[in-house]
Amino acid sequence: METKRLDFATTLQDAIAIGLKNAPSVIAAVALWLVTIWVPYINVGTTIAITLLPTRLAKGEIVNPLGIFDSKYRRYMGEYFITMGLMVFPILIGVLFMIVPAIVLSLAWTLSYYFLIEKEKNPIQAIKASNDATYGSKWTMFAVQLVVGIIVGIVLGIFRFLCDLIDVGFITFIVMFVLYVLAISISMAVNASYWKQLKDNVE
Repeated sequence: METKRLDFATTLQDAIAIGLKNAPSVIAAVALWLVTIWVPYINVGTTIAITLLPTRLAKGEIVNPLGIFDSKYRRYMGEYFITMGLMVFPILIGVLFMIVPAIVLSLAWTLSYYFLIEKEKNPIQAIKASNDATYGSKWTMFAVQLVVGIIVGIVLGIFRFLCDLIDVGFITFIVMFVLYVLAISISMAVNASYWKQLKDNVE
């Protein structure tokens, strides 16, 4: 099977189209997640649900914010934690080697949780599947994240400057909160595009 490479232009288009389309739903979902992050056990399910939002966005679905409370996500608590543990420690070791290996591993394993749950692979299989699926696309992934990060940073900076001119604390809070969550929505849309384009690289 020929490995499909990530397309830079398609990913940027998806980031804007999918991110803006789902921004209200993502804002609501993130707000609910922030409320429940202090509730033991429930927070595990909502965190897994938030992590998997890009897979739903990749299907063209409009996200239902209340869907993060679905009990099905808590079923994967053990596998989720094991996968996280298997990824975190190598990435931390990669940081010790001048950071670059950590960045490469982070990009290579971006789709691990999606393969874990959407494709029902075990933690080790999910990490390997993500590594195989992203093979040959990591430079493009890095470039997309760099460009999106710069654009988001510029927009946030402009609005922050305007809010400082207005100097009304409540308005500043609302505007910056919406912009930060919009940035999260676009980031999720980027991951959704990764998943949509690369998931079929692995059976």
